[in-house]
Amino acid sequence: MTETEVGFLGIMTGRRNGNPPIAEPEFCSHLCRAAPLYSLKVLVFHPDGVAADGSSITGYTWKDGSWQNTTSSPPDIIYNRCFYEGPKERKEASAALSTLHRSLPWSRGLPDKWGVHEILKRDRRAAAILPETVLYTGTRRLSTMLAEREYGVFLKPKAGTHGKRTLHAILQNRGMRVRGRDGTNTPFQYVFDSQAEGLNWIHEFIGSRRYIIQPFLHLTNSKGQPFDVRVLMQKNGLGRWTLTGMAVRLGNQGSLTSNLHGGGTAVSPLPFLLAEYGQGGKDIMRELAAEAAYLPPLLEAACGRLGELGLDFGIDSSGRIHLLEANSKPGRTVFRLTGDRRAAKLAAENPLSYARHLLLTQRRIPSLSTDSSVTNGRMITMVPKEDS
Repeated sequence: MTETEVGFLGIMTGRRNGNPPIAEPEFCSHLCRAAPLYSLKVLVFHPDGVAADGSSITGYTWKDGSWQNTTSSPPDIIYNRCFYEGPKERKEASAALSTLHRSLPWSRGLPDKWGVHEILKRDRRAAAILPETVLYTGTRRLSTMLAEREYGVFLKPKAGTHGKRTLHAILQNRGMRVRGRDGTNTPFQYVFDSQAEGLNWIHEFIGSRRYIIQPFLHLTNSKGQPFDVRVLMQKNGLGRWTLTGMAVRLGNQGSLTSNLHGGGTAVSPLPFLLAEYGQGGKDIMRELAAEAAYLPPLLEAACGRLGELGLDFGIDSSGRIHLLEANSKPGRTVFRLTGDRRAAKLAAENPLSYARHLLLTQRRIPSLSTDSSVTNGRMITMVPKEDS
């Protein structure tokens, strides 16, 4: 570590195909390249790269334009970017975090979708934008909801990501139509001659997984494309929640979801909302910003300190907004797709500026109590100014 570095940020991520075999390689390399601007060094590691006694970690660092394998002492802060494909990955990540208990967590996580719903429904304002949500407990409850909902119901895993294994079920004549996405995010559709046959198929599809059920909301644009609005809230270098940016995620016509991993894309929000809702689009933008600012402190009060949240809002044909999901490990590809360079830069670098804030406040480093430091006789500003 050089004399200008404040601390060491470790990014824990999943193992994926590639060189190096890490998830989100572009995001991770951006963090590594930008880290010196924030007086940090960064190492990307897998949970299995943590020594059994917690004395060291082995991973990858970006140096001289390429990735290099590195073994280092434990980091000061851990930024957990692991996405769990199953119980095994979740268990490995939990064990690694437990071993590195002396490292400061960059953020706590959120509970699953049901847990978030249970927290938010206790607040009157937040409850007003939540869709009706119940746990799947078997075919009897599902049958009752289907009979009460003209447009059917939406089922999704409590701990699912990227729209995988989601279902839309609707009664059709005496039978049922079910469309959805499987575990590889491949779309499918089945028509069953009887309701009982459809209910049994759904029950087998769900298996031992825990699911929630919601009314199916018509959240499509005038062309029949599903869409939602992703609002990225992040803490900045002062530890304050800020709205980094918004983007409309737009799915293919007839698709069940608008997730990018399911083949969707992203467009700038204001032109889209103006085209769909006229001048009311501006009011919707303001409402989205207000609700997005309200929710993070509410979730923090229940879950502990958080660093960023991706909030997904649906908007129906009347302009009413619905909170579809809150994600404590949000992606940021949407801003590259919309061409919002300022939001893309902040989305990628706010984790660094917030990490520096944590080091200076949580660890109370005596030599660096302000935003600047004197090195080699020069005053060096540690946090660069944001783009105007």
